Amino acid sequence: QLVNTSCSESRHLVVQAGAFGEHRFTNVEYGEESGDGRSVRPVEGTCFAVELPPSTAIRLKAGLDRFANPPSYAFPWHGDAIPVPFQ
Repeated sequence: QLVNTSCSESRHLVVQAGAFGEHRFTNVEYGEESGDGRSVRPVEGTCFAVELPPSTAIRLKAGLDRFANPPSYAFPWHGDAIPVPFQ
C-alpha cells in the first residue's frame, strides 16, 4: 500500500524488486483504495516508477520471479553500473 499524505504535492517513487534488485517484476495489479476498479500492467523489470497525486492511496499487488538477477548495490536509476560516490 502506498499513500501520499501531502494535500498539495505529488510524490514520485521507485519500487525495486528486492533489496539488491535480485528479483524481477512480471506485472503489477493496482487500484485506488476508494475505487472498485483494478488494473494490471506488465512490468518485466527490476523496478518501476509510481506517481501519486496529492492525498492518494493505492494498493499494489506485484507478480515476481524470485532470484532472476544477480544481486547488485546499484540503484535502479544507475542502470547496470555500480555507483562509486568517492574516487
